[in-house]
Amino acid sequence: MPSCPAAICFFAFCLAAPRWAGADSSELPGGPPAREGAFAIGPETGMVIPLSTNRLCPDGYGCIADLGWAVGLNFSYRWAKGIGLGFGYELWLLTANGVYETSVPQMFTGLLQHSFLPARATHPLIRLRGGFLILGPSFRVATMGGMAEIGVGAEVELSHSTVFSFLVTGNLLRTRSFTTPGDGALRGVDAPLDAMLVLRVGCNFLL
Repeated sequence: MPSCPAAICFFAFCLAAPRWAGADSSELPGGPPAREGAFAIGPETGMVIPLSTNRLCPDGYGCIADLGWAVGLNFSYRWAKGIGLGFGYELWLLTANGVYETSVPQMFTGLLQHSFLPARATHPLIRLRGGFLILGPSFRVATMGGMAEIGVGAEVELSHSTVFSFLVTGNLLRTRSFTTPGDGALRGVDAPLDAMLVLRVGCNFLL
């Protein structure tokens, strides 16, 4: 996660960013000032980097949760003050080192986010997500569990209906114990949680 000095510098950059032409303090990021809120659809993608995978990757066995890629879609309602509430679906395609062809965690999540400085073209952003997780080889289900996420980043207004975003998120995963048939490894028992870092970019289209 970003260090404190980096976060302070980033927030200062957002303060210094020019105001969006015609925007005022009641304007929804990326939306006309006359309305109080809007529905948004937000595709997102990013790189998944493992930080701690002792539950999914026990010692002496191949790791099924290595580097990979994330693809997701969020639906939300965004209020003019910058608060967003919604839900989403995301899948990861993870390197499985021969144990599986590909490990595919799939997540069904609720979403809460807040964009700061709505009168400016660049908005610092904080986001929380959490929900249900299924994991298995190539879209099959080997185990189930849960996921929790916290992320920080920013949004940049491209137009009154399109907002580009970039985030860094920390994701915690916990699954039920299961055995991978190829190597007989019992997984999901050796640590409380698995942790992943995801570097994300995406867009929100306001409807």
